[in-house]
Amino acid sequence: MAKSVSPQTIEPQLRRVMRDCRKLYAGCADLMIRQHPTELDSAADDFSVLMEDLHRGLLIKVYTETVRSDGRWTRMEKRVGALMIEHIWDEHLRGDRLRQAAEGLLARSDQLSWESLLAPFVRYRPLRDQVAQVETVVARLANLIAKCDGLTTPEETLTLHAIQDRVGAVFRSVRSTPAGRTDATDRLDGRDSFATGEISAREPTEGETRYLRSPGEDDASRTAKRSPAASGSRREPPDDPIVCLAAAMKELDSLVGLEPVKDRIRSLSNFLQLQRKRQQAGLATMPISLHMAFVGNPGTGKTTVARIVGQILGAMGILDGGHLVETDRSGLVAQYAGQTATKTNRLCDSAIGGVLFIDEAYSLIGSTSDDAYGREAIQTLLKRMEDDRDRLVVILAGYPDEMDQMIRTNPGLSSRINTRIAFDDYSPAELGRIFESLCRINMYRLPPESRHRLLVGFHECYRERDRHFGNGRLARNAFEDCVRRLADRIAGIVPLTDELMTQLTPADIVIPGLKASRIDELLAAEPTLRTTCPHCQKRLRLRGAALGKSVKCPDCRGVHTAAWADVEP
Repeated sequence: MAKSVSPQTIEPQLRRVMRDCRKLYAGCADLMIRQHPTELDSAADDFSVLMEDLHRGLLIKVYTETVRSDGRWTRMEKRVGALMIEHIWDEHLRGDRLRQAAEGLLARSDQLSWESLLAPFVRYRPLRDQVAQVETVVARLANLIAKCDGLTTPEETLTLHAIQDRVGAVFRSVRSTPAGRTDATDRLDGRDSFATGEISAREPTEGETRYLRSPGEDDASRTAKRSPAASGSRREPPDDPIVCLAAAMKELDSLVGLEPVKDRIRSLSNFLQLQRKRQQAGLATMPISLHMAFVGNPGTGKTTVARIVGQILGAMGILDGGHLVETDRSGLVAQYAGQTATKTNRLCDSAIGGVLFIDEAYSLIGSTSDDAYGREAIQTLLKRMEDDRDRLVVILAGYPDEMDQMIRTNPGLSSRINTRIAFDDYSPAELGRIFESLCRINMYRLPPESRHRLLVGFHECYRERDRHFGNGRLARNAFEDCVRRLADRIAGIVPLTDELMTQLTPADIVIPGLKASRIDELLAAEPTLRTTCPHCQKRLRLRGAALGKSVKCPDCRGVHTAAWADVEP
């Protein structure tokens, strides 16, 4: 017999998930408008409106795909539909009006594909960090709808897996091509350069999204609902530079690990503030080049820190806007002779007032000495670094050895780049902290047994690492895989509780590239875990079951939370 589910039980969960979806899309719109305006193909206002439409479309898509899977429309599914219409259009419908509205959604939802609804998270690199949040919203919403009447039919279970697989297929195109990016010069030409396999990042058109709006919603009412960021401009100075600077420094401090990097950025910030005060006092100042080299393996936070550097320089008034433009060789070097200088100059123009971040910059040198296109890009870039040194900061990034050789063998670069910041690989415990931060953002719980399995797996990956070690990307990919395993595990479980939806059990813990059987072998060997008492610095031996819990130091009697630990074979 099916267990009855009361509206009082299901409604709070549904409302929370729908709010999370709206908050996610609105927050991503705000992020792109404020921090990456040059990457947008449309105006800020249009993008903010588009993201609101896509949030609506995603909710409708999940609802219609789920409720029509078994050919029935139950009383609780009708109630869910009413809640969704209330959330989307702020209208309370009942009876025939509700049926007509729901039937309209069922009939027209096929007009939007999963690819178009998820396009911004594929198309724009800054939003790809939110993939796990999107998958979480979809999985939780689909499960709640399928189980709202207290049971899950075989057809609904198959649909839950199908939805998860379809969304995963869209995002696999991102994970399989980590080096891919949308070329800024292509965006200036109005061309879409991001397409992987059969997955296209095309956003839906105005006609495709129009039916997502309520009949009485005109352009004026939509304008009133736009994000406050939509009316902003990257050329406008910050409202309160002190607040903006404090926010940027706080974000820097919140990053996991990277202590030497943080120290260098703080030192640079202190120096620039002193220079500004001396200038205001009429004292002599020391000229300094702000162009930098970030060296380290992939996934060590170079792009994130570059964005924060832009925010710091923007808040201090050194740069006009402080936005970040990210590119690589493909964004600077043209396909035909004579076009590289033009392409490089146009990219530099888009970064004026901000930071131009060039990943794998050493690839401009090429493996042979006859790379005329690469040399032309470097010469053009060197001229812009000199001519626009007061309004453009260039950060070159890549592997340490290649970057050092590139700068050392090029007098123009060595004379313009006097700041080199090294990004070390993340330790296993730091990878665990990154994973935990993703759990916190997406409202997942990580019990001690799961922490232990994850930590031992990360340690094995770290021990076997080479220069292609994924670092933060490894932690993020592991988190996304764990979320998918959780969704598959609970697909047939009724009733669906918050604990089921939010707790990552040891069975859910997987790490890309590492077999589950290997993690089992490592755990069976009972590796030693050690943590450091923050009060007296004594090294303490720890059991896996104590991870994430409070422990007491036997020497100083101080208590601290042992979230993670070092692994000793």
